[in-house]
Amino acid sequence: MSANSKSVLIFGATGMFGRELYRESRERRFRTFGASRHGPDVWVDFMDGNAVHEAIVEMRPDIVINSGAIVSHSTCEESPELAYSVNSRPVAFMAMAARETGCRLVQISTDHFFSGDGFALHDEEAPVTLLNEYARTKYAGEAFALTCAGSLVVRTNITGFREESAVESFIEWVFSMLESQEEFNLFEDYFASTISTRQASSVLFDLLEHNVSGRINLACREAVSKKHFVETVADRLGLGPPHARSVSVHDFLSSRAESVGLDVSRAETVLGRRLPDLEAVVGQLVSEFETRKNRCGGISRAVSA
Repeated sequence: MSANSKSVLIFGATGMFGRELYRESRERRFRTFGASRHGPDVWVDFMDGNAVHEAIVEMRPDIVINSGAIVSHSTCEESPELAYSVNSRPVAFMAMAARETGCRLVQISTDHFFSGDGFALHDEEAPVTLLNEYARTKYAGEAFALTCAGSLVVRTNITGFREESAVESFIEWVFSMLESQEEFNLFEDYFASTISTRQASSVLFDLLEHNVSGRINLACREAVSKKHFVETVADRLGLGPPHARSVSVHDFLSSRAESVGLDVSRAETVLGRRLPDLEAVVGQLVSEFETRKNRCGGISRAVSA
């Protein structure tokens, strides 16, 4: 297969989602460049707006994907200026550079904008509720991206493997807890449409083949509780019910959106197919996990590798 004539610049290419986007882009034979403070291709201080702008103007990629973000809610609450400096401000410089160069800007956003309506699915026009600094700064990032005509804002809820990070992802934590056989807490009233990073990156590049702009939801086509999600993982692994206590998100987390299901009808209409359901998402994650386990020798190493 010949190389794609288009180029893609990915900010945050060493993060959990950035790694998958980078891999997917290269598999599709795009000329792919990753930008971050730790490689892999272009060194950029993400909090230096001028450096972000310069990187785009100098490289003149066809597509810029921004997956860089502070996703820790506690960090955002403790350091709102830092959260704004990473989650919001750089996007303004990306949008400016996109207008100057004519590249397509893709901003990876979040689903943390909805609360109080259980497993309801929210479309792209649903009213938002900004309960914390993470939500506020990510929503500001959306607004900056949308100042550029033709930009695409992707709302999603992803999980995958962080490779060598000291901080476990949600699914890595799930596998660790299931292995330990210790009792742990599971939220029965936190509802989300979680999709794997592998699936999300594939769907995103499929969407980029279409002339779609504005906001679009990219997620599992179902919203389920964290409890149900973990139970489905355990069942897929043949482990039976997990040793878990059913608890309320409101007993442990403050100012947190907890009804973050996403309606993916727009994406499905654009693509002409259904997005993954819960069984497909869990199947993908378990498949990746088992591949890692076989390669690394054991569950613990598979999670931390």
